[in-house]
Amino acid sequence: MRLLAPASSIVSALLYGSAAFAQIVGSQNASLAFKVVSGGNDNYFLRDNLTSAQLLLTSANSTSTAGRLVVALPAGNTGALTYFLPKSEVAISQGDSGNNTTVGALNVTLVDGSFKSATTDYFNVGVQADLSFDANATLGVTIVGAVRAMRDYVEGNGVMHEIFNYTLASYNDTSVRLHRQWINTTSPTSLTYKGADLYLTVPSGSPARLSVTPGNNGTWTPPTVDILVPGGGQNGTVRVTVVTNETSLMGLDTQRLFLSESTNGSQALQAALHGLADGENEAAKQVSFLTYADKFTAGGWRFLTYFGRDSLIALRLLMPTLTSEAIESALGAVIERANSTGALCHEETIGDYASFINIQNNRSDLGNQPFYDYKRAKAVADLLLLPAMSHYFLELPQGNGRAQQFLSQNATLQNGTYAEILNRTIFYNLQRATPFAQSPVFSNLIGLRPGQPVGNWRDSNEGLGFGFYPFDVNSALVPASLCATQALLEAGVLGFTGLEAGEVGRVAGVWEEKAAGLFEVAVGAEEAERRLENFVRAANLSESLLSAGTNGSITAGTNASSSGNVSFYALSLMQDGTPVEVLNSDMGFNLVYGANVSREFLQHVVDALQPYPRGLLTDVGMVVANPAYDSNTTMIDVLNRAAYHGTVVWSFQQGLMAGGLARQLGFCTVNALGSNSTTNSTSSSPPSSSSPSNTVDTNPAPTPVPDWCADAAFVQSLQDAQTRLWASIRGAQDEIYSEVWSYSFDNATYTFSVADLASLSPSGTESDAIQLWSYGFLGLVDPTAGANSTRAH
Repeated sequence: MRLLAPASSIVSALLYGSAAFAQIVGSQNASLAFKVVSGGNDNYFLRDNLTSAQLLLTSANSTSTAGRLVVALPAGNTGALTYFLPKSEVAISQGDSGNNTTVGALNVTLVDGSFKSATTDYFNVGVQADLSFDANATLGVTIVGAVRAMRDYVEGNGVMHEIFNYTLASYNDTSVRLHRQWINTTSPTSLTYKGADLYLTVPSGSPARLSVTPGNNGTWTPPTVDILVPGGGQNGTVRVTVVTNETSLMGLDTQRLFLSESTNGSQALQAALHGLADGENEAAKQVSFLTYADKFTAGGWRFLTYFGRDSLIALRLLMPTLTSEAIESALGAVIERANSTGALCHEETIGDYASFINIQNNRSDLGNQPFYDYKRAKAVADLLLLPAMSHYFLELPQGNGRAQQFLSQNATLQNGTYAEILNRTIFYNLQRATPFAQSPVFSNLIGLRPGQPVGNWRDSNEGLGFGFYPFDVNSALVPASLCATQALLEAGVLGFTGLEAGEVGRVAGVWEEKAAGLFEVAVGAEEAERRLENFVRAANLSESLLSAGTNGSITAGTNASSSGNVSFYALSLMQDGTPVEVLNSDMGFNLVYGANVSREFLQHVVDALQPYPRGLLTDVGMVVANPAYDSNTTMIDVLNRAAYHGTVVWSFQQGLMAGGLARQLGFCTVNALGSNSTTNSTSSSPPSSSSPSNTVDTNPAPTPVPDWCADAAFVQSLQDAQTRLWASIRGAQDEIYSEVWSYSFDNATYTFSVADLASLSPSGTESDAIQLWSYGFLGLVDPTAGANSTRAH
């Protein structure tokens, strides 16, 4: 049963026996403390010797009449969500004709220096912060406990399950305790008691008071909790405390996470490492907040838990800058969560929400044991692990000589050594890849799990255009996993498998040669123009974007396909093999993970890196999907600028494309220099002018070096595409570490500007202020800087 909670009410409450109020610990010596402003919200982050937490508060300059507070703790993925509404607004919305108070803006701000850790009874640990109110307020929707339940409400049109209702534990005019007891728990005095609390208290000296009216209908009627301030220009302060007795995680500080600047390496590597290990760089602190000794987390506030796909993509991009400890922490977390078949976990659900999932799966006997989701792993996480391991153990100095020790470790979350668990994954991947190698037809590609609508990084059915066979999985990740397995076998790292490296390589070769071609889309020149004109009208753009060949700072290249016909790789294939004709950014996976990328494939990359809507590049970033050429015009609405995986910018996809282009161009630089490593930076000059001093990552060139490297004009076209891509990236440089953003278009100036996705999305889907895989830019240098290449941001 699901409960609809309107914006002017609290989810639920009932009376609960009295208990101790929060006792605040004095100021801790925080190892991390920083602030990020994103999407109309102020985000505060804290890590000390007690806990880690993120606090989000609606920015004071927001146009919203309500203020939102989110507190998220990685411990048990626990937190609290509440809305502060102007009290006069509530009275009017409830038909109080006797209240003639004019509705005004409510400003709720965080008092400087007040965000710190806190403890209470029952081993509860969390954070507290003082909030200043400039007018009377009332609590709107309030959720205490599982962050995943908070996500369900925010992104589920105001719907959540009533099993997550909280209770009104105790109250008076200076203190309120809202308590959430875990689904599977015992009495509060038991050592197994689990729960979370949200406290509102009036600190000494504050003139604010709390007025509480308990609900009168059990779990269906919420209490009314009002925050009253004197008025007349005098603010009132209320202290908010959120705590849980879930176990806090041990973080990786920047010194343990990043290599020191004294590490031997190229000039570009030194530039990339500057300010990371010592924590001077703000982005380094942000990555540190998301990384822990036993797992990496995906992003805050919505995803402060383990995601295998996100961990492995972020790891691949960041790896040249990371310590062995950090790399092996991420790899170990992935291996630990493999299932009995060898599939790897996509998402780990912990805390109270794990109990809920287990109940839904008719396994209430499991209590709150973590639930491991493998639905996306069939197509993503298990295919990313071997390429990461191959790069680490065979190509990076950090992994030199460490493979045997790492693989001989005993797992802590299941029985067996890492080698034994990995063996299952290797055979699992090979078994799924073999049918296509025997008969390379579309029906032997890797599709979604039966009954599951998701299966690649675009974890929505709409994001794949309702397709069944994802392009990136089949054209890039399957062959990459097989090639990495082959390399590790040839190096003797996987001697325990009993596999023949040559046979694995033969299977990989079929995938490399045949898979991408099954996704080929071709549109004649005249029809392509007709579809483009229809698209710009439907998307409220200007046809001048088609005639001018430019948008903002992004100018069309002269190196696009000259025939006038348009060809590209489909976003996915339907179950009958029909292509979803959506131009997309997923070619970046092939560039990062592929060593035998064809000239034809690279020409598609050049063609895609043209100004939008002919290509993917706006002047505020590269969109991940462009349905302009799709004969199915319904995709224009499905993948519009308000869709989570639509014509929006995902920062990590830009990082993949930028890093991948540098990697491929670097293969030509290797040839010119006779070197054995490649560069993550290329200048706009011919390849022979590059030097090993520009190397951030280490990528041995394929043998033989690609034939297209000898064609100077073609190489120049790739470099021009790279220049356009970086101009697009720089257009929204302030957003580079956030998750996703959309655009607004000015028909007068024909330019794009950054738009907050949450303000456009009909479901309320918002962007995380910090997202792990977006920090891949820390391992890239801006190639337009030439010999003075600097880190991307």
